Amino acid sequence: MNIKNYIIKHFIKFKVVHSIPGRLRLKVNNASKIPQEAKEYDKYVVQGLKMLDGIKDVEFNYITGSVVITYDTKKTYEEKIVKWINKVIDIVLGDFKLIEENGQDNLEFVIDTLEQKLNEAIKTI
Repeated sequence: MNIKNYIIKHFIKFKVVHSIPGRLRLKVNNASKIPQEAKEYDKYVVQGLKMLDGIKDVEFNYITGSVVITYDTKKTYEEKIVKWINKVIDIVLGDFKLIEENGQDNLEFVIDTLEQKLNEAIKTI
């Protein structure tokens, strides 16, 4: 992992702050410092997280630095969701160069590529 990815990964660290069956609240470090341009891609992050069977909804609150995930307890559980979030972060950071080089002009290609990798990765969760 290069230094830029290392810094980004540590910038977006999160921890579970509240959990009840079917609902998970995460605290995301430095969420209020995420640039507005990056927030435009929330829908893609949500799409990637919802690839895990059972995740119903993902809501970001940049002011409080929290993410609330609602899920079906018959299909998934807290540890699996946390593992999936970390996997998504690793895949996105692993393709950071692809995103930087193609994100503005060929977003569909980037999304398709990442989605394909996430589809493969979800089999290991």
